[in-house]
Amino acid sequence: MRSFYSNCFILFFILSGISCTEKEKPNNDFGTISFIGIELLNPSSFPSGKISSQNVWKHTYQNRITIQFESSTGQTFNLEIQPNDFSTPYSIELPIGTYSLSSTRSTDLYSDFLPIWINQEITINPGTQSLTLEATSDYGLFTLSNKNLGTSTPELVSQNIQLFSRDNFFYIYALKDQALSIRINLLDNETYFRSYWQVVSYAHRHLDLYFPDQSATNFSFIPVDFSIEQNFISLNANGIPVSLSPTILADLEISQNENSGLAFIQNRLFSINDGGNSSEIFELDPLTGKVIRTINVKNTTNNDWEDLAQSDTHLFIGDFGNNNGTRKDLAVLKIPISNILANEEVEASQISFSYSDQIDYSGNGGNHNFDCEAFFFWNNELHLFTKNRLDQKTSHYTLNPNSSNATALRVGGFEVGGLITGASISPEGNMVLLGYQENGFSSKSFVWLFSDYINTDFFSGRATPIFLGSPAVLSQTEGIVFEKEGNLFISGERISLGGQSLPARISKIDLTGLF
Repeated sequence: MRSFYSNCFILFFILSGISCTEKEKPNNDFGTISFIGIELLNPSSFPSGKISSQNVWKHTYQNRITIQFESSTGQTFNLEIQPNDFSTPYSIELPIGTYSLSSTRSTDLYSDFLPIWINQEITINPGTQSLTLEATSDYGLFTLSNKNLGTSTPELVSQNIQLFSRDNFFYIYALKDQALSIRINLLDNETYFRSYWQVVSYAHRHLDLYFPDQSATNFSFIPVDFSIEQNFISLNANGIPVSLSPTILADLEISQNENSGLAFIQNRLFSINDGGNSSEIFELDPLTGKVIRTINVKNTTNNDWEDLAQSDTHLFIGDFGNNNGTRKDLAVLKIPISNILANEEVEASQISFSYSDQIDYSGNGGNHNFDCEAFFFWNNELHLFTKNRLDQKTSHYTLNPNSSNATALRVGGFEVGGLITGASISPEGNMVLLGYQENGFSSKSFVWLFSDYINTDFFSGRATPIFLGSPAVLSQTEGIVFEKEGNLFISGERISLGGQSLPARISKIDLTGLF
């Protein structure tokens, strides 16, 4: 007779066997989604090439993101993830169906990480499936190599916010459509320049400063999910940039194809075209370059208008373009600023003049020193700067603005190494000359900066040349004017080069700290 315990054991074994062989029924009403990574969606396709860790910028995201799942029936579920760490997937079990995924969208202007947000749709099926999260961003990235800089950390000018530091770089993420002005101190910590950038989402702007005996390309980024704009800025022996790139604001309208001069009056921007065009002054939108008003100068002809100058009370038009060197009807037109600001039609008085040292009007086949495209008003005088095709210098003349018939007196000269096409002076007395080298495809636009001079002997003080880049990018640089402090507008006329036509353009550059 079997014992009681033996019978119990046999019964337990039988029941266990039945239990082990019975299959569990899956719950078909739910599914599990497992997120194994995050992908930053590209608005465009950028070539990745052969990617190595030393030349690809790796984004850091916010520490935590809460993702909300909303079903088609309005049910909501939340999942919190750490977007910088997918060593362990993030999983959630949900009722089957279609879900909209979203997360909070950052509106911070600046950040030390790339703010991202989630906006996608998924379908939950029975069982487990693995997916990658799709992230979007409204931010751009500015980086700066930390070599050849002063000891002060680069900072945003208007916000007084210092850039962040990582490895060998200073950097900042910024919300799109902002105008960043970044102060970059140079080696002496007294001289600096400002880098101006209109932020674009999914764009990475990088600056690298180097001396001629250093490599300009020791660190070059490869575009992966952001487009790359790299600027390598050469420094002279004193640690001052040899070249800086203006920011192109806009292509100008067809009516500005032969733009030749700029004026900035009471926060309003004005332009003119050169010879053979209408006798009109154009008011432009300072942000977009669009023509918003046209003023007809009804009692004169545009023989060869080349530049604009302004006093506190009057706007001056330089009708002194003289390509052939044969003109004997050189003039400056004078119009009250109050009339310019209020009327669509104005009249101008005229200052006729000749150069004190010109006795030969043959023009020498165009190779002469009596063409002029640049002037400004300062210390109760008009100051003219010639465009010398003969010797690549410029001559400085002064002209009485209160005379109807005057002589332009030569007071000095300077070897600029090119053709001067524009001039402007700031309220602080910092002077700039704009020009270009005429060397075909290798032509370069440039500015000369003058400061610390004696009285109005502009060439007696500190003089600094800075190249701006190719006219094939900027258009043929013709007009320049201070907006405020070291901020300047630069305009160029349309050019044709190598069978290609480049529209007239308006740009902006900040030269504060370099005078």
